[in-house]
Amino acid sequence: MKKQFLTLLAVALLLCGCTAKEPTDGKKEEDTGLNALSTALDSSYAYDITKRISELGDNPDVGNRSCGSQAEYEAGEIIIDEITKLGLEPVVESFDTDTWSFNKGRIYYTDENGQEQYLVLGGFATNLTFNDEVQVVYVGRGTEADYEGLDVTGKVVLLDIDQANEWWVNHPSYEAYLHGALCALVCNVSGYATYDDDTIGSQDFCGPAYTPAFAVSKNSSKTLQNLMGETGEATVRLDVDSVVSSGTSRNIYTEIKGATDEVIYFFSHYDGYYHTFFDDAQGVGNVLAIAKAIKESGYTPDKTIRFVFHGAEEWGKSDTEYDWSRGAYNMITHMHPEWAENAFAILNIDGMYTVPGHTQFRLACVDELAEFASDSCDKVSERYGLEFFAEAYTSVWTEDFSYIRAGVPSIIANTAYPTEIYDDTAYHSTMDNIALGVDMNAWNAVLDLFADLYCRMDALAVRPMEFTSHFKAMEEVYDGESDLDFAGVYAASQRVDQLVKDMNDAYAKAESAEEKETLRKEAIALNVQLHEMYDFITDNYLALDYDDNTIFPFELNEWNIENLEEAIEALEDGDGAKAYDEYLYGVDYNWYAYEFSKETYAYMLDRTLNKATDTWGEGLIRYPGENLWDVITSVEQKMEQEKANYASEIKTLKAVLKNQLKIQEKIEKNMADLFAETIVKFNEIN
Repeated sequence: MKKQFLTLLAVALLLCGCTAKEPTDGKKEEDTGLNALSTALDSSYAYDITKRISELGDNPDVGNRSCGSQAEYEAGEIIIDEITKLGLEPVVESFDTDTWSFNKGRIYYTDENGQEQYLVLGGFATNLTFNDEVQVVYVGRGTEADYEGLDVTGKVVLLDIDQANEWWVNHPSYEAYLHGALCALVCNVSGYATYDDDTIGSQDFCGPAYTPAFAVSKNSSKTLQNLMGETGEATVRLDVDSVVSSGTSRNIYTEIKGATDEVIYFFSHYDGYYHTFFDDAQGVGNVLAIAKAIKESGYTPDKTIRFVFHGAEEWGKSDTEYDWSRGAYNMITHMHPEWAENAFAILNIDGMYTVPGHTQFRLACVDELAEFASDSCDKVSERYGLEFFAEAYTSVWTEDFSYIRAGVPSIIANTAYPTEIYDDTAYHSTMDNIALGVDMNAWNAVLDLFADLYCRMDALAVRPMEFTSHFKAMEEVYDGESDLDFAGVYAASQRVDQLVKDMNDAYAKAESAEEKETLRKEAIALNVQLHEMYDFITDNYLALDYDDNTIFPFELNEWNIENLEEAIEALEDGDGAKAYDEYLYGVDYNWYAYEFSKETYAYMLDRTLNKATDTWGEGLIRYPGENLWDVITSVEQKMEQEKANYASEIKTLKAVLKNQLKIQEKIEKNMADLFAETIVKFNEIN
């Protein structure tokens, strides 16, 4: 009943008029950026595109338009058709990738009345085609300890998971595989996909396709556990067809030529889990609506505008930690690396989902663009009665990260708050659909925000980059032994920041066409230098931790040293519990050593370190990981003993600490040399 009401509410909002021609509070905005396109922005058009894409699906029960599947192809055809209708030329480019089609997924069982019933399953990017009777067994959280005393060979294991706060699906799925299970059924008991007890949720798999997994709702899990009764097993018929293979996906783009060949990019992706309406069908609708508004408003762009719709964003490569954003990675790495040099900036509309109840919307920006983005946020916040804000936060979760690595700065439509309205409950689930409702005032605001960002950016001569902020953020977290020349980097970067500001100010004040043209030529040359500088910075100052967070290259090592020193001290004091509970898990990937077998842990650590080739994450974990599985297991076994002897564990950890201190020496020498080179490169910019 609730779902039906929300659906009717969304339709009513649509019928009430969903164009962005006027803000809902009736205020007029005299700013050139907003006025240029606002009257032509049409959120009803964006809504229609979004709805049509969200209705596609490979699986008749739950949808899914995954990488290389028929539904993804059909979504691409909608985009191609709309681009053509706008009088633009679609460019379609295929790329080789792993593909996934989730064609069916059900469990059939006999109820208490002897009637056959079925439960609907969600999918993960794994391989299993099966239609036969099988035993299903509940294994708790699917850790190594949960299998004690159980024989699950050839059976289906049902397990609980919280991917937001505990561990990713690949670990319990691999553990199930090692114990001989046919497949794992995964229930999100907390974290993601918890809108209600019927919600089914999936995430990218980050593991091998030969460890099959499927998703179930809480209610389906309860049904299966009730069927097991006192025996602990139930006989069901599993009917699934999930196919991971090799094939192709497509990137689609079009452009509107400007006075220069410099390019401002709009991004979105058209693949998705289930019948996803928001992530990112809404982004596709918004990007097409902006393209339509630019065409219909008569706006004359200074820079070329390129609208790119990536395939294979959600998943596209098997058995790696970095299995998403395949379309974007292929586009900028293999298909069009030449795009990076004259790319002015990226505006990526993959987020800010306009679900009713969201009152705050974040733009996630690279450090260098956060100040620029804040001005547009303030303007649109006042106009629509919502809070938009920009933060310096470089995320790997969206497809622009591959372009960032190539030296292209980006601004991303990111999280909407409060997060429990969508991110924590409906993201990547069966509830990412129109039943959540749509806040059209917020939708109009998002369109206006990106129109304003675009128009302000298009009016500039030079990329509005502020480099000093990057090094200020670095100094705040640096805790090394060496004195890095932050003062020298600040002086050099501030000079470039001022050069950017002065040229943009001069361009804005230029009165004659001749003066503007002269400044534009100078600006284009400067932009090439800024690209080279930013490319150098991302090559040398960007790293990842084991949770896929962007960090500076020295941070992981600093955390390791701190945790190792504290763990050793605790063990020397005979306090194994303190070392175990507070410190050992903080070294590299070792959180996963606590719950899973040595084989599972070793495989997943190797997958992260050595299976990143030809992905956006390649090379970003910069030093070999420390495997503390034996130490952690030993401490766990001893810590309940009185006067336990931790001599062997201390010896091992001291050797690991010695290695980390050697790594620290290398890092700090490299950082000192790097700072000197950075100062030289800044000083060469003119």
